[in-house]
Amino acid sequence: LDAPGPFVPGPYPAAAYAPRSGPDAIYSGLLECPLTTRVEKLLDSNDTSVPFGKGSGYLRYKPTGEKVRFPADRCLPSPREDVLAQRNPSCDLRTYTGGLVSCHHGWHLLDANQQVPWEDQPLVYYKKFRVYFQPYNASHHKQVERQDWGIAADGDHSEYDVAQCAAGTPEPLCRKTITGTWTPVPLGGAPKYLLAVHDHCHAPTCLKMEMWNNDTGKLLCRQQIVYGGTHAIPEARFDEPGYIATPPCLWGSPEHGLEPPPLMNGVTIKVVAVTNTTYGHHGEMALPEVTLGPA
Repeated sequence: LDAPGPFVPGPYPAAAYAPRSGPDAIYSGLLECPLTTRVEKLLDSNDTSVPFGKGSGYLRYKPTGEKVRFPADRCLPSPREDVLAQRNPSCDLRTYTGGLVSCHHGWHLLDANQQVPWEDQPLVYYKKFRVYFQPYNASHHKQVERQDWGIAADGDHSEYDVAQCAAGTPEPLCRKTITGTWTPVPLGGAPKYLLAVHDHCHAPTCLKMEMWNNDTGKLLCRQQIVYGGTHAIPEARFDEPGYIATPPCLWGSPEHGLEPPPLMNGVTIKVVAVTNTTYGHHGEMALPEVTLGPA
């Protein structure tokens, strides 16, 4: 554990999708929280006529008996989301095989027949943050608000499964697209302008996310994943192999080189998320984290 070196995959439960060997085995499948045999599903109903998306109940972690709720209607009908029409496994407890709902404190992510390594040695880690701030100045500082505009299961969590493409499919064709279309800011009321979009999606499957004005067909924001070590990042100190950047979309003052913020009241938007399906993934997210405020 103390020796530096490349990532080496450890034991995985059967439900994990990550590659176990080869050049692509550079991330842990445990990060995607696969559903293990330590967890059982407790369905609210065994009626097979219950429509897809209505399957609800609990996940129960058998070693402790702890239960977490899995509600019905995690996914919304089209056009607000299309994951329900695609019958994505994250929409229904009966088909759920892993993701955020199965990832909780103290829930080991190995199957019941697998020994948990170093069980008596809890992992201790530290986080370091650097916060930049300015003293408040009423002449130019404005109150803003944060909203999440997700297009997948469970609203703000916005998770979904990415199914692996068929064996032998060329990599450029291994793609999955999901969309959502709606009007997040109602017409009327105080004007709300789009100031920033930070799209939340996961490596190593996320390729890009887009936000369109569905009324005019104008592209508002496109965020494409930038990989370190490819010389796509201008500063060498940030161009490190193994790291990934998702540059945000920002609006503001022309004197800062930014486009003016678009007014969002009554605007119908379409959000598009595209992923790489060379391997399957649990708990991928399609979650624009949006900042709104006055112009």
